[in-house]
Amino acid sequence: MTLPSQSHANLCNEKDWNKALTSQQILDHRYNLLASQYNSWLPNFKQAIFLHQEFSRPELDYLWRNNNNDFQTTLTMQLESAEKATRDIDSLLALLDNTPPYIQKQWDKWYTIGEDCKQEGLMSNFFATELYLKANKELNIEIINLRQYLVTMRHYYEFEVVTLTEVMQTTEEKP
Repeated sequence: MTLPSQSHANLCNEKDWNKALTSQQILDHRYNLLASQYNSWLPNFKQAIFLHQEFSRPELDYLWRNNNNDFQTTLTMQLESAEKATRDIDSLLALLDNTPPYIQKQWDKWYTIGEDCKQEGLMSNFFATELYLKANKELNIEIINLRQYLVTMRHYYEFEVVTLTEVMQTTEEKP
């Protein structure tokens, strides 16, 4: 007795197509939420004044050491703000980093459906799945790009945190 080589059910049907379409929409919505969050942060980031860029390290040390309360308050608030931004970016990066497996799973669904449609001679359905495969490949690239933008943004805030923390610590140690 010989078993057929194709052991899975044919997926080129309305039910499986609609399931794949629904999961595609969920995946697209997930990415759009992540990208929207980045886009909402971008104007603030572009307008942000980073003290490590506005002042040299010796200037920061001098201003902190002279017990200028206004400056110390500003520096403390800036540090807290940069720490929060870093945490927020880390949270978004974690969500972003969990997305590629979903993209691969979705790509696999469309590929399998497409191959079944092709075998059945339903070429318009096959070509439609090719568009979804291409869209998911592009989505993967968008995830990589968004991740890089977030990492760059995080570096600015992280450098601010490190610099301001050092200013506060080194000047506290000096008499």
